Amino acid sequence: MKKFWNKWKQTTGFMLPRLKWNSLFILIAATTTVIAVIAMLLIVYVMNHRFDASIDRTLQQNNMQITDNVATSIDSYLAEMISVSDTISKLLGGNNVNSVFQNYHFMLRDDIDTIAVFDEQGKLVMKTDQRPLKQHVDVKQQAWFRSVAPGSRIYTLTEPHVQRLYEQEYRWVISLSKGIEWEDENGKHRGVMLVDMNFNNMKELCSKEIGENGYLYIVGANNKLIYHPRQQMIYAGITDSSVPIACNLTEGSIIVPQDDGGRLLVTVKKLKSTDWKIVGVCSMNGLLTFDGELRNFITLVVVCAAIVIIVLSVSVSFLISNPLRRLMYLMGRVEAGELSTFSTIRSVYEVNQLSTSFNQMVYKIKQLMEQVIQEQKQLRKSEMNTLHAQINPHFLYNTLDSIVWMAESGDQQSVVKMITALAQFFRLSLSGGSHTISVADELSHVENYLVIQKMRYDDQFSYTITADDKVKNCKTLKIMLQPIVENAIIHGVGNLPYPGAIDIFAEIENGKLVYTVRDNGFGMKPEKLEHILDSNSSSKSRVGVKNVHQRIQLMYGNDFGLQFKSELDEGTEVRIVLPLIET
Repeated sequence: MKKFWNKWKQTTGFMLPRLKWNSLFILIAATTTVIAVIAMLLIVYVMNHRFDASIDRTLQQNNMQITDNVATSIDSYLAEMISVSDTISKLLGGNNVNSVFQNYHFMLRDDIDTIAVFDEQGKLVMKTDQRPLKQHVDVKQQAWFRSVAPGSRIYTLTEPHVQRLYEQEYRWVISLSKGIEWEDENGKHRGVMLVDMNFNNMKELCSKEIGENGYLYIVGANNKLIYHPRQQMIYAGITDSSVPIACNLTEGSIIVPQDDGGRLLVTVKKLKSTDWKIVGVCSMNGLLTFDGELRNFITLVVVCAAIVIIVLSVSVSFLISNPLRRLMYLMGRVEAGELSTFSTIRSVYEVNQLSTSFNQMVYKIKQLMEQVIQEQKQLRKSEMNTLHAQINPHFLYNTLDSIVWMAESGDQQSVVKMITALAQFFRLSLSGGSHTISVADELSHVENYLVIQKMRYDDQFSYTITADDKVKNCKTLKIMLQPIVENAIIHGVGNLPYPGAIDIFAEIENGKLVYTVRDNGFGMKPEKLEHILDSNSSSKSRVGVKNVHQRIQLMYGNDFGLQFKSELDEGTEVRIVLPLIET
């Protein structure tokens, strides 16, 4: 892990501090993240919609199935009760009433509270239990008795009610009334048979739950509630919004929007044996139907998916942009002048091509730079030769002019001496074609020149040459002192009314080779001294000095060259500053 982290820091350390909001890394990461998140949200939305629809269909089918099952159970139960009444009616048709109840007691069930027979006057003929009836109870006024005609052979079911026939007993029952006929020794009789069914049995059949907070209830004729699990709330005035809808629906299912944004599924199933309807009610909230654990799980999955998407987006954008960032870094190094930089970046095809092109570009730039350097060297050499060619003819012209003057004066010995000095001068000037000679040769060269000029000016001036032994073997550009000395003679000591003096020094100062040429001539005005090295100066007297200065700077750079110091009537001092090059 530590090794991986170090590698990560090494590869990203130069990149992360330089990230910009519009960088490729940020754009790719942001774009892929946004696209992936939008796609994920769309998928979640579609899947949520499909899951909601699927759960709604499942709830609808489940509600319908439960309602159908309960309706079937109640139908079966009521059919059994009717069958009991029919069986008793048939038995009564051929037997004495007392013998029927005495001989067929096995037909009674736990869910039957009582079976009783009343004649058409409301008088009890027979019942299945020993509980005493209340005194002064008018049976003919009971709803269950009045609902059928005695002896009519039809039956009716009453709503759940408290049976008040017995002393100190008030049981909730559903009464099945049927008109019957029977015969005995007294003749033929008509009456009403009462079968009281325990209401708890009906309540248990409707106690099944439908989904979350779902329930079942029974609606009878005239849209009256037969049974409702929240009967006490209804008695308290809290209405059930599904009851009016169920009353208006013959059979089937309907989805009803609620004020709180939810939906209510109402399923109605009509009973076969009576005009009652079984109603199943449950909420349809899709995924919200389930408890918070599922919702929390889905939220956790979405959050984890978002985190994974962001991590993958950042990783992919890093893998794509990191090679390009590294190429940018290498380009910056090349821009800073490190032409030895070489790219070893390998990634996708396009990056590999860029890396190869970068290496080729750097190689060509390096070649072009070397070519430019060589061309500059050749150019400087050509300019040096041109300047050198300008100096030699200039000096030769002046020297030949002096020889002519001496020859005209008849001084043959001086002519021979001057020509000999001139030969030595040009021998050192040529120096095998090299631009550099030793300091000793340069001093010898200028001394030959001074010999010639001193003869020409008839010993008008004297000279001295002083050099440190350490500098005599150092390298220097040739023909530098001669133009400076020539200028000192012509403009300094050549026309003085008193003897002139030229002093030449060669020494080392601050790690540099410095020549100093000093005369006691007329000196120069400040404005003339200021423009003595101007490149646009065309004065013949300044050509040699300017050429020396240009040759030095072409060869060694602008840190080297000529320095002038002069005062009127006191003289001029010229310093030639060169790099110290030891042989």
